[in-house]
Amino acid sequence: MKKKSGRVSPGIRLYLSDGGSEGMFGDGKWRLLRSVDEEGSIRKAAEKLGRGYRKAWGDIKRTENALGRKIVRKTRGGPTGGATELTEFGRELLSGWQRYREAVMEGMEGAFELHLSGLLERSEDEY
Repeated sequence: MKKKSGRVSPGIRLYLSDGGSEGMFGDGKWRLLRSVDEEGSIRKAAEKLGRGYRKAWGDIKRTENALGRKIVRKTRGGPTGGATELTEFGRELLSGWQRYREAVMEGMEGAFELHLSGLLERSEDEY
């Protein structure tokens, strides 16, 4: 059997769930919040990520409902236009998820190297 080309690497899909709200928060919503924080607008954040505005707004509302706290604060438009900013909780969630994600990725990489990397790099002749 021929070995596939390319290096095998671990992957993971991170999200929070309470058992009833599937995917109440995860990497996709984290990226959305990060983009809202950078752009100051849900519409601009959604465009930057290639998502529709309605989906982005729906994702934010689902997260807020599941967590029971506001993560964004919107101000209506006017002559200068509206804006969206993260609440204090939203900012803490954003930075907390970043630290959590980095720790999980580091642990995953370490476990992969310890338990699988060497095994997967050996040739069939070595068995």
